[in-house]
Amino acid sequence: MSLIKLDRNSIETGGFHGIVQKRLIVHPKYGPGMGVRQGTWPGIGNLIYLADSWFKKGISTGMHPHKFIDVLTFVVEGELSHEGSLEHGVNLKSLDFQVQKSGKEGFIHNEINKGTDTTRMLQLWLVPEKEDEKASFRVRIAEKGKITKVYGGVEDDNSTQIEVGHLTNQQSYIAPVESLIYVVSGAIEVEGELIKEGVLFEANMNKIVSNKDSIFIITYVS
Repeated sequence: MSLIKLDRNSIETGGFHGIVQKRLIVHPKYGPGMGVRQGTWPGIGNLIYLADSWFKKGISTGMHPHKFIDVLTFVVEGELSHEGSLEHGVNLKSLDFQVQKSGKEGFIHNEINKGTDTTRMLQLWLVPEKEDEKASFRVRIAEKGKITKVYGGVEDDNSTQIEVGHLTNQQSYIAPVESLIYVVSGAIEVEGELIKEGVLFEANMNKIVSNKDSIFIITYVS
């Protein structure tokens, strides 16, 4: 059976403030009010937004607020300087996975590329199932050769789980039941089908084999 897939190359290119962006997931009710929606998927569980973005030197999101939402930022290549009400001044490097939880107080932030090379960043938004009083901030690292849990479960009081796989050549992994997987870099083989960078697909206990060094985001509901 052929996998159900969404290739970022099939979606219109959008963006803001000079950021080049491909939005793969935009929930019709909770997603951003503006920007590309045609061809996007609605998400899974409490995941309502997934965008693949490129920042040239000096480009930033601009300082802006978030409330009643948890915002995850994954630096794929390059670096980003984080500014705002939570941990102002943190410098995010390649393979850093930043989690900002708004709680009831909310937060403001800006992510800016102060380096010389283009930075590639993924951003995910999740609706909290239980809102803490205070906003919070943490950073996890996508370790090579491992599947790293970055969000969900008991730590976040959320049944929607986010993991990042960073596998070496021929490492294998069994996808969770009814999950969405986005190939961030490299390529993976799923049921004999080669899935390359920039493809989001539905998985259900499929065996995944890293065709070469690969990075992918896994989302599922426990």
